[in-house]
Amino acid sequence: MTTLTLPSGVVVEIDDVLYKFVNDEVVQGTRRSADEVFEILGELVVQFEPKNQILLDKRAARQSKIDEYYLSKRKAGWEPTEGSSDKDASDIAQLLIDQGYLESETDIEVDMETPELDVEMSQNGPELVTPVNIMSMAVGGANARWGSLYDAYFLSDIHPEIDRDTNRAGRLQMVVEQTNAYLEANVAQWENNLSFDNINSYSVRQIDGQFILVGHSTDGSEAGLQDPSRFVGFNQEGDHLTEFFLEDNGLKIQFQLYEGGSVDPENGQFKDLIVESAVTNIVDFEDAVAIVDAEDMVLGLRNYLGLIKGDIEAYGSRGALKTINPDINFIGVDGSNLTVKGTSLMSVRNVSLHMYTDMVTVDGKEISERMLGVLLTTLIATAHDNGSDVRGPNSSKGYVYQVTPKLQTAEEVAEQVRFFEAVEEKLGLAENRVLIGIMNEELGMTLQLAEALRSARSRVFFTNTGFLDRTGSQIRVQTHAGPVDARDDLTRAVFNTSYELHNVDVSLRAGVHNQGKIGKGMQVKNRAMAEMMEIKINHPRSGGNTAWVPAPNPSHLHSMHYHMIDVGQVQRTMEDSPSPNITRKDLLNFPVLNGVKVADQKAKETLLLSYAHSMVAYVEPWVHRGIGCSGVPNFSQIEEMKDRATERIDGAIIANWKLHGVVTQAEIEEAVIKATEILDQQNRNQPDYEPMTDTQEKRNGLLGEPAIAAVLQIIDDGLSSPSAYVEPALFRYRKVVKAAAR
Repeated sequence: MTTLTLPSGVVVEIDDVLYKFVNDEVVQGTRRSADEVFEILGELVVQFEPKNQILLDKRAARQSKIDEYYLSKRKAGWEPTEGSSDKDASDIAQLLIDQGYLESETDIEVDMETPELDVEMSQNGPELVTPVNIMSMAVGGANARWGSLYDAYFLSDIHPEIDRDTNRAGRLQMVVEQTNAYLEANVAQWENNLSFDNINSYSVRQIDGQFILVGHSTDGSEAGLQDPSRFVGFNQEGDHLTEFFLEDNGLKIQFQLYEGGSVDPENGQFKDLIVESAVTNIVDFEDAVAIVDAEDMVLGLRNYLGLIKGDIEAYGSRGALKTINPDINFIGVDGSNLTVKGTSLMSVRNVSLHMYTDMVTVDGKEISERMLGVLLTTLIATAHDNGSDVRGPNSSKGYVYQVTPKLQTAEEVAEQVRFFEAVEEKLGLAENRVLIGIMNEELGMTLQLAEALRSARSRVFFTNTGFLDRTGSQIRVQTHAGPVDARDDLTRAVFNTSYELHNVDVSLRAGVHNQGKIGKGMQVKNRAMAEMMEIKINHPRSGGNTAWVPAPNPSHLHSMHYHMIDVGQVQRTMEDSPSPNITRKDLLNFPVLNGVKVADQKAKETLLLSYAHSMVAYVEPWVHRGIGCSGVPNFSQIEEMKDRATERIDGAIIANWKLHGVVTQAEIEEAVIKATEILDQQNRNQPDYEPMTDTQEKRNGLLGEPAIAAVLQIIDDGLSSPSAYVEPALFRYRKVVKAAAR
């Protein structure tokens, strides 16, 4: 450990690995020293740690009172039923008012003051969340602003009957037909009844100083666009086009042409069809990663530094070297030279109040990890975001977009803002340089969203929903309200449909969308693209101007929805319409389980096994290999993208069912053992997978195996901890595995 003593006498100790990284890489060229950086951190901890603990104590006290409320009702003879949820929701809402946690419901009056943000924050489109400690995914996430719609279609499960291996030509034809129909329906229409199908070449023509796009058909006819404003630029070699750009609803599409500005109907028509998709990207230090010590943190920070500087390199799964995309240059319709960014606008998500770390200690005590994360990522983003010869800076306006997860109250948001102010002061930054994205993923945050926005009115750049964490929170807060409904039915529960509508309604009426984004949650089935194309269009239809996707190809497909739906018009219509009037009673309507669903022992066992399998499948790579975000097969052999949120909801359900006698501890352990056996079979051909049940000795000690012990602890914590967070168990056992490997 490296030791520093502040002028106040406070002793700061820093893990040598972290100190060396900051000294050798972060502060280079900044006119700061590593000592200065960690002295600032020590001072911030001294200033803000007491309030951090007060806020955590308030969480625990608030949850204890809610638990006591339900236990008292049960003692008085109340029994929860499906029919009692509505009345109970009104009662618990009044309790929260009586406790001073909530005020009586009033009209939303926020008066946002967020300054003008980077242009990407006003663009509607997909958003990627990428784990910072997987270098290739970090680079891929940054580059996902642009991608091939042809490839995304070709590699998807859309029209699976046309197999890409046995019928490549047929599948390519399907892709061309589908994309042409989509373009003509939603992006651009041609004069003279011309269509993309019968155009064999393209050219530009200058009229009155403005270039127009011309399509030439096989019969010698030609046509311009019905709406010439969709044409925004082009590139050419000599007199022949190499590519042209159309823009619709604020997103561009790059049409790459064959030699001479021609198309090739036998080989995909266009050389490629590149869509602007993930205009924003969250670089994640939270749910999608496994950062338990300084070694892990340095890996993440080094990758983030490389992303900001633009010099990061990584090898993809097929061995190709991946680098950060350069910006894209083209000729505008007025003949001027134009440049658009080749990469997504990156924000960064650090952990919340409840996470502590020993990477740095102050007077021998662990510190809040959010303080370490926010300070270092802000320093990196402000000191090194200078662009290069081939790309501009990440934020052309000089902002640091800090996504803040798992805040539960407006008071907690206000404290985060106060911390941002202090970081700005310590680093000599302008006021409101560090902005806040509010994750609305806790029941408390939903209930106080308007107040939270008001407390951060000059810094908010987005609000975002997260069904999985939000559901896990709801189950824990109201776990004594009764046995919770089955997981697959929770999406249709009153609380969830109300929550999604409420987030959009409050955010719109507060004016978040005027400068920032109103976000929607993740597509969990990361390979179910046909399903995504049917379902995820509901996100822009319901007023969300961004939504999360798990990977670049899903992003490119989801971008189509933002051409199909004018989100700006949807939002304007919603603003002019009566509010959906979502009440706290709706948000607190706890989804009680219909006993018929578990009356049959086999049906109950199947449900429990599916939840246990989901947990084991995620925890195994997390604990054993430090993989925080996994694409793993679920109980039905469908690959799903899992992070800590999926673990939280499954653990909360099982803990709740145990509390209410739906399942026993013996049944839970039996399900976990069976789930592990299934997982071993699913991974039998994976070279980096170590089976957990392949010998009798392993089977005898399975419940003590680190990954399995973590699963069982997560379930136990679903009742004993105030928020049912999964990190304590994951971190504990990941450290056990890492220590054993040394």
